[in-house]
Amino acid sequence: MTSTWERWSRRCIGAVLSAIMIFIVWLAYTNGHWRVVGASNESVTGITLQNVDSDGNPMRFTYGEPPKRVIVTYPGATELLIDLGLSDRIVGTVAPYGEEPERYRDIYSQLPLITNSYVPSREQVLAMQPNVLMGWSHHFTPAALGDVRQWYERDIGVYIVPATIRKNQPTLESAIYPFIDDMGRLFQIPDKASAYKSELEQRVQTVTNRVNRWTYKPKVIILQAHGHSTYSLYGPVYLVDDIVKKAGGQNLTNRQISMVGPERVLAFDPDVIVYVTVSQSNRTLREAEAIAELKADPNLRNMRAIQEGRIIAVPFADVNNGNGRVVDALEKIAQGFEEEQNK
Repeated sequence: MTSTWERWSRRCIGAVLSAIMIFIVWLAYTNGHWRVVGASNESVTGITLQNVDSDGNPMRFTYGEPPKRVIVTYPGATELLIDLGLSDRIVGTVAPYGEEPERYRDIYSQLPLITNSYVPSREQVLAMQPNVLMGWSHHFTPAALGDVRQWYERDIGVYIVPATIRKNQPTLESAIYPFIDDMGRLFQIPDKASAYKSELEQRVQTVTNRVNRWTYKPKVIILQAHGHSTYSLYGPVYLVDDIVKKAGGQNLTNRQISMVGPERVLAFDPDVIVYVTVSQSNRTLREAEAIAELKADPNLRNMRAIQEGRIIAVPFADVNNGNGRVVDALEKIAQGFEEEQNK
């Protein structure tokens, strides 16, 4: 039979273990400070942005003033800052995904590029003394730049671009427009950001009005070729899925299919293929070149859409840069669908 002393001892041990677990959780979420790291301090005035960590958990950071020194590890954020007239705030960025459109080319070419591929070292970042880091969600993991909380502790803000958060199903409304609003708030240029967003919304509405008159709703796959007989099919975790649907198409892929052989692609029989093209030697393929490339693929040449030439080629950056360029892709894809129904 258990004695009173034994029962009391077990309760004490349980209480101590519970206290230790609470202490560990407290350290993990506060780094030793009596508030959640990244949470806004109500007694501090400034600009507070709601964002996330690399796992999509909500985080907040308060900036004392609009950032003057920005490091960008995602080309789409660099392009948006250029669109909003903020390129002078960029102290380091990464190379674009291929050839830049003419409206960005001159300014982008004058920006200081980070040499370590697409992710700088932590030492590089600290040496550049930024106020804020902007990039992909996967850049803020232990294997790359580290958790956002580590930068918050150094009073350096982190902004993860909404379109790069893969746990969601990004749309223009959930990823692009909030990104623009956040930049307007962060840099205290709300009118300029609002005007930019309104222009995009009007262009999207024009496409929507046209698409709503159609009876044609093509079945589509969104295909990217990686060479060596491997392919990816884009699903709802990427923004291009929303673009294709807004353009009037039905994506046959309801989940992401990455780095697979041709047999997985041949399992589909789409009316149209939206072909995502990757730059070669830093040059974006022209549409005719991209279509010819896909038609020449011996693995896929028997697909009905390829035999009939029902291919719409869009550059990788247009659908993956998470900024206003996605509307360029939307307009092009909708135009392609319209041409296909009129054949």
